[in-house]
Amino acid sequence: MKLAIITSAFAACIGLASAAPAIVWKSGPTSASGPSHISNAIDTHSLLASVDGERDSSALAAVVFLVGRTADGAEGLASLVSSGSIPGVQGKYDSANEVHHHVQGVESARTMARDARQSGVGSTVAEVSMEEFNRKLSSFAQTEIEEEVGGKKVPKAEQKRRRAISEADVLIVNVGANQDATQIDSAIVAAIESSSVRNVVLSTIRSTHEVKHARKLATGQRFAKNNAARSGRRLEDEADNENNQNNNNQDMTGVYYVNMTPNIFAGLLFMFMFIFTAHLGLTCMNMIEGQDVYVKKLPVIGREV
Repeated sequence: MKLAIITSAFAACIGLASAAPAIVWKSGPTSASGPSHISNAIDTHSLLASVDGERDSSALAAVVFLVGRTADGAEGLASLVSSGSIPGVQGKYDSANEVHHHVQGVESARTMARDARQSGVGSTVAEVSMEEFNRKLSSFAQTEIEEEVGGKKVPKAEQKRRRAISEADVLIVNVGANQDATQIDSAIVAAIESSSVRNVVLSTIRSTHEVKHARKLATGQRFAKNNAARSGRRLEDEADNENNQNNNNQDMTGVYYVNMTPNIFAGLLFMFMFIFTAHLGLTCMNMIEGQDVYVKKLPVIGREV
């Protein structure tokens, strides 16, 4: 019964989030009252900076599991939770420290790695797959990288990749929504229970619909800001001020964008006219014919014809 209640709450907080959610597990004692739910908007840079705790050279500073989108462009984490495919993670939900319901900027593993480097959560950041993370966690105590596996020489590119992963203290794990849910569940639970991991963050890439909506809002805000900057009038009447604010905050239903400005269109027309005129002139000059027959003896004067 308790597991069903936790599952329902977990699915509700993930499915109803207006942006990408994030669940944070930190090493150390957990609150008896459950995780702290934070509904304020936060970007990935601030989120990763907030999970930075005590530094330990023998442990990973943070592991971020980033679940990809499904085939239809929806959030992969919401699909896994609603189908009950990750019961281990749902069982660990009550021991989480923080649950962020509105995380902005979760677009890809590359952007997450960039924000992790800027936040200073660790010294070295690496993007890894699920298999590479399991290999890292199982052989965390090893300090040397094996150069031969099964008697076969490992390529230099693979050796360089393993060396970079072994030296990284922040891992961004790419989790495909179509991967085996059992492996995903076991990997996240292993990272939470491991003493070699200081912080664990579980998040998902925003759905395609949310990304388009966010870009539309950003375009509208930029358009309204440009209009406000161009307007040099100062309205002294209170009613006019309120009307101006309402106009700036209105929706962008009747706004359309053109593919080119009048200046660009005029420039294209001038270019086409110049090309046509140049081609016509060169063609006419090529049609001019000169004398192509020459004789050694000129005709007698008066008998040229």
